[in-house]
Amino acid sequence: MDTNFSLFNQINSLCYWLLTFSDYRTSINLDADSDIYSVCIKHGGIELYANKIKGFSKRNPRFLEHELDAIVAGLLHLKQNVDTKQRSA
Repeated sequence: MDTNFSLFNQINSLCYWLLTFSDYRTSINLDADSDIYSVCIKHGGIELYANKIKGFSKRNPRFLEHELDAIVAGLLHLKQNVDTKQRSA
């Protein structure tokens, strides 16, 4: 679970960075009632990235780690694109 906690921290940090240093809007939601974890990134009202993990608490820890890792990879890709655009502007 330590790895998953680290991945959650990375997701939160990347979303916070996008929210603070760009005009991207981020939302992270862990809905205990629906057992869904979701991440959404919007730019200009258009959804650029979304990922939803249903049955979050019932996931095999190894599979959950891979899903969270994929979210981190997607967010890192967005961050790199924002960094590149800001440097070339």
